[in-house]
Amino acid sequence: MDEIEGFEIEENEIEKYLSSGPQTQVTPEINKIASEISGTVLEKAQNILNRGSSLVKFQDYNKEEVFRKRTASQILQDGYITGCTDAALLFITLARASGIPAKYVETINKEWLENGGDQIGGHIYSQIYDESRGWIWVDPMGRKIDSPPENRVVFKEGLDSWDIGINDLDSLKTKFEEFKKQWLLENSK
Repeated sequence: MDEIEGFEIEENEIEKYLSSGPQTQVTPEINKIASEISGTVLEKAQNILNRGSSLVKFQDYNKEEVFRKRTASQILQDGYITGCTDAALLFITLARASGIPAKYVETINKEWLENGGDQIGGHIYSQIYDESRGWIWVDPMGRKIDSPPENRVVFKEGLDSWDIGINDLDSLKTKFEEFKKQWLLENSK
């Protein structure tokens, strides 16, 4: 009975990460791109990563105007990414549209958690689900499928940035500072 319950929980988690979040809605344009992607889970994921540079370019930006404020569809329409958040949102949305369960994973640099400083360090990853391998780490900004990141701590997992409560630079700073206090308490023992 326990195994069945555990299986149901995992199955529900997998299904959850096929769903859209507020920033990761699958639009007709995203469906069109996804329809051109085929293969195994890993082949599809690599195809999405490889196509990234043909879909969007990296561009400097005004943080107040766009930091964590665009959807994957807006990023695609604008034709540019500003960093790891945008790259992850686009990757995750295309992965889900291709039938791959994909998590949005917000991480914080362990060094910043331990030592503080003005510059908050973090990076956005994804995890994709493959039946034969389980959850696999993906770095959409680095365009690679790899192992769990070193020297980083997972802050939260969700459907996208808005789903985990980060809508702009101020909310990121507030949530990271709160997390840091709790993390230091738990890791000072």
